[in-house]
Amino acid sequence: MAKQANNSIPVLIYRYQGPKRNIGFHLSPFNKEENQTEISFKDMLFIYNEDFNYIRPLLDKRFPLIHPYTMETMNQFDPCWDNPIGKEIWMDILAELQQQNGEEEELQLFLQQFHTWISERLQSAEGIEVTGNL
Repeated sequence: MAKQANNSIPVLIYRYQGPKRNIGFHLSPFNKEENQTEISFKDMLFIYNEDFNYIRPLLDKRFPLIHPYTMETMNQFDPCWDNPIGKEIWMDILAELQQQNGEEEELQLFLQQFHTWISERLQSAEGIEVTGNL
């Protein structure tokens, strides 16, 4: 992961080399409880769109999903808005990631760091919300 200040969101980078402020996705843990405490920056993650392209197909194929707050159907992944995805779905995604055998060591490191980040957050969360800034 890229180095960051204590008051900024950690960034996971694979190949992205563009400007610091660019299109991408924020990931943050969620719990459906109304009294959920505010999520600190250190518990969030940002991935640039270019690098997120290696993860997005794993999410896309799981839609349609039920939005855990509104109980409405989310027909597809929305790159412009919030996509709260429950723990069970993430566990399936992590299992699929474990089975992927990439040839490129750098990509494997990126995916392993992503896997670790998600796994750690799911220990105390009901899911991970992916929010695009498109």
